[in-house]
Amino acid sequence: MTPRTRHLRWSRRRSRRNPSSRTKLCSRSRRDDPGGSFALVDDSPNRSGLRRARENGAMGVRVLADDAVGVLVGAAVAKGARRLQKAVRMVEKGEDDAIHQVRVSCRRLRSDLKLFRKLLAGEWAGALRADLAGLALACGEARDLEVIAALVKETVHSEDDAEHVDYILSTLTAGLEQAAARSAEVVLGDGTATLLRTLETTALAPVLSPKAETPCGEALPELLDGAVRLFAREADKLQPWTQDDDWHEVRLLAKRVRYAANTCATVLGDEARATAVQAARYQELLGQHQDHCAAADALTALVADAGPERAFTLGRLVERHRAARKPVREEFLSLYHRS
Repeated sequence: MTPRTRHLRWSRRRSRRNPSSRTKLCSRSRRDDPGGSFALVDDSPNRSGLRRARENGAMGVRVLADDAVGVLVGAAVAKGARRLQKAVRMVEKGEDDAIHQVRVSCRRLRSDLKLFRKLLAGEWAGALRADLAGLALACGEARDLEVIAALVKETVHSEDDAEHVDYILSTLTAGLEQAAARSAEVVLGDGTATLLRTLETTALAPVLSPKAETPCGEALPELLDGAVRLFAREADKLQPWTQDDDWHEVRLLAKRVRYAANTCATVLGDEARATAVQAARYQELLGQHQDHCAAADALTALVADAGPERAFTLGRLVERHRAARKPVREEFLSLYHRS
């Protein structure tokens, strides 16, 4: 690894599969699977192969280093389905942070599917990722406005005109309430119910490629390494003057590393968890940066309808958030380059 990824290293844990539980993949017939995907065939005497292990993984049984990595695919989808179902119930009950948890659940599961993409066969994962992305997008505006409104409150100064500040916060809050209602309608709609059923079914029998037979202890370090290297490659390019969008992209990559490391930690243990912790530190700083960028953009959008006096206050707030990016960038770069 390069010096930039030293802080995210973990040991490659190699293991041998138990020959008595050897499994193989074979093509299904067109009648059974028109898509020509793969069926899992267990030829072990005691049926301890990939199919049963995969089903156990989907039911929450611990996945081991000797298990085929396909087991973890099913377990990850099952866990993602449970996480999303819990978040949907929070929305049904009107609980705080519910819309945000739906969004997080969708993003986490999309990240897992991306992590395992080389192990998957057919088009099912792409379709699921698209559905999850659509649901996350439907929750995005409400969550963004919630964060922006809270951040604006924190950055208001005593010299700011109180009436103007009340107007700005009221406008953001009204937008938040409308966006939250739209989000809840989507989350509680038929599309989400169908998505949850699909996830539950998929978790029990994900269509996998032959690579899914590789033991977890052998496959997972390579998969996690790919996410780490991609993050490091883009983070190495960041400079204090780099465009906001590039900083945002690195934040997403840090989040992907954290999600991937947490998923892999179920098998790889403490070293993968340490990778997740380090990625979370980066994500926290990059998230602060993105929040200030989003706040500046949202406040700028209010200027057109605000009138000249309120526009002046908005302008001051916008500049305040833009200025707040600089120390966050410096803190991130310092942390990243000394790690």
